[in-house]
Amino acid sequence: MRSVRLPVAAATAAVVLVLSALLVAVALSQESALWKLVLVSVALAVPGALCAGLQPRNPVGWLLQTVALLFVAMSLATQLLEAGHGDAWAAWLADRAGALVVPLTLLTLVLLPDGRLPSARWRLVVAVVVAAQVAVVGAWSLVSGTSDSSNEPNPLGLLPVGWAGRVDALGDWVLQAPLLLVPVAVALRARRREDRGRLAPVLWAAAGFATLSVGGRLVWARGADALDVLGALLLAGGLTATVLPRSTTPATVPQPAAAPPVVPELSAREREVLALVAEGLTNREIAERLVISPVTARNHVSRILTKLDLDNRTQAATWLARSRVEG
Repeated sequence: MRSVRLPVAAATAAVVLVLSALLVAVALSQESALWKLVLVSVALAVPGALCAGLQPRNPVGWLLQTVALLFVAMSLATQLLEAGHGDAWAAWLADRAGALVVPLTLLTLVLLPDGRLPSARWRLVVAVVVAAQVAVVGAWSLVSGTSDSSNEPNPLGLLPVGWAGRVDALGDWVLQAPLLLVPVAVALRARRREDRGRLAPVLWAAAGFATLSVGGRLVWARGADALDVLGALLLAGGLTATVLPRSTTPATVPQPAAAPPVVPELSAREREVLALVAEGLTNREIAERLVISPVTARNHVSRILTKLDLDNRTQAATWLARSRVEG
């Protein structure tokens, strides 16, 4: 499966990069600020391609590439309008369809970095929020009338013009307010050592991006463009370090023989939990299997990692497999 999806991920990234290069050239020649938005697209597309290629089952990589493509499409449509070559479809894409970036970005950030929600309890909330956001974007895309970017009527205007005000007012809340889920999700993940370590690069990169793009202008206005470029590079690096899987030794590389580990301090219950971790079960699934609470399952996993001096569940599964072979 990976051999099929890797070329798809690489091809998507190539499309983003080629279109971005053309847009940057056109934007710079016409003294447009759109090239900065294009840089953000590249910052999303590159780690998205790497993640989708190396972890095809992780939706974060595919979501990053989708958001990057939408940003490029918005930039292209806006560039056409600024150059006086755009029509009703370009205005529709720039002003309406681009709003689809919001629900996709929310879903990406909540699923970052491993493509899983913070807990099973989030499934209904996230599904309802994203569905509501997509519904608002859909309604906004079908309201009749002219767009904000041109006097051309909406080519997909199926809903009455009178709906515009209500859809706009509803959209402000439905699209923006749910973004509060992101810091909540980050806070929940920060309680787990492994997730906290993986999220650190993108959090620092996002802070650097915001500081350079906003605060940098107050200190060095002439270098605003250079600071934007540096911020985009930081964002790309932070995302790449976050979404890529942690390096593990390939199975084809021979490993030196080691004495079978002896850990008599593991209790019977902890050994049972370790076996379920090795099967790939989450804390909630372990809790359901053993008829215990998710908190108890999480505590068992944490104590096992501490006793075995391991960093994550993958290492625990590898340790168990090696101990079974060697012991």
